[in-house]
Order: sequence, then C-alpha cells, then structure tokens
Amino acid sequence: MIWSTYQNSSLIFWTSCTECDGNMSTQKIAVTADMANGLESPLSGHFGHCKAFIISTIENGKIVNVETVPNLGHSSCAEPVMRLANIGVEVLITMGIGMRPFMAAQQIGLTVVKGSGSTVGDAIESYVKGEGNLMSRDSLCGAGGGGCSH
Repeated sequence: MIWSTYQNSSLIFWTSCTECDGNMSTQKIAVTADMANGLESPLSGHFGHCKAFIISTIENGKIVNVETVPNLGHSSCAEPVMRLANIGVEVLITMGIGMRPFMAAQQIGLTVVKGSGSTVGDAIESYVKGEGNLMSRDSLCGAGGGGCSH
C-alpha cells in the first residue's frame, strides 16, 4: 500500500487498540520526525533529538487525523513521554530511544516500536501491517543496550 499525503482519507489500515468502545476502535500513534511535514516528514533517528512528533489518529482502520506536536526543550527524559501520554498517544514509533525515556514509556503503558522506512508515512504503514518490532532493552541507544544502530 503506497500513499503520500493524509488528504487521501480513503486509505484503509488495520490495527488493534488498547481501548475500544464498542463498535469503534481508535488508536493514536506518535512518530518521531526530523521536520513538521505530516506523513511526508523524514523519520527521525532518535526520540530525544527529533524536531516534532507526528500524531496520527486511526479509527476503524482509517487515518482520520494527522497533527504535529513540536518536541519542546525538556529537562527530563520523561517530559516528552508524558506530553505524548497526556494527549492520548498509545504507540510511539522511533528509530532510536535511550533507556530513561524507554523506561518512562514502559511505566505508563506506552508501546514503543522500532520505526522503519524513510518517512513517517512509511513507518505507520509498516506498523499497521504488523511489520513493526517492539523495542527492547537490547535495542536501545547508549547505555541501555546495544548502542545506536540507526
């Protein structure tokens, strides 16, 4: 499935959600991006250094909204994780993340997935197809594990 912009609302994606209310399943996915250009944004190599988070809301298998949340300066690795959780993000897709933000995400129930592809759109497409791999301690950047390979 190839797509280039959010405006093509006829695209259908299949995914699961952690909280479903009867007939409608909804999930918010955040992807780390090097610029704020929606689904066409280049995928960022590292959670803490990304310029923005591109947030996609998926309802009943369709992308229904795309928004940009800037990665503001932070004094704690947990701050951007909490910011995402506070706006309802359930899944974080990133190429790399350090131990402290990864642990913060784990503690609040945010699923962290290793991103693939060159754009945010590519990463979401891979995830909804079930091709994403969960991040583990062994795949973290720096002291958390095997070092950065992105």
